Amino acid sequence: MKNNINIALLALFLGLTFSCKAQERQENIATEIIGIWVAEDDNKVKLVFKTDGTYTSYYNGEPTSVFNYSITDKCGNEEDVNSWFLKAVDWEDNDEYCYELYGADSRPGGVLSMRSMLNGKIFVYNKS
Repeated sequence: MKNNINIALLALFLGLTFSCKAQERQENIATEIIGIWVAEDDNKVKLVFKTDGTYTSYYNGEPTSVFNYSITDKCGNEEDVNSWFLKAVDWEDNDEYCYELYGADSRPGGVLSMRSMLNGKIFVYNKS
């Protein structure tokens, strides 16, 4: 009986191992990110990404910061050819911020999600 359980567990492990596939990065994310995004956890927070490589963050309708941004596979000390990073440089003080992009869907009701490389916090925005 113990031998049958070991064989079943081995078969389950091998099945899961061979069926798993690494997540593929979203090739069209540079165009999907364009537009207005509202934070899921605070509708007073808004990001507006433009085609000129800039985005502005707003709080309660007032601009708080303007950034130059790029979508890249390297940002700061992070590099991963299987991921995209949002590299943002603040206009005011030239500070650089890095976010790992999980995905963006610009259709109505779509979602933009990313993780701060500084503190690991995940941000989720809804397409406005």
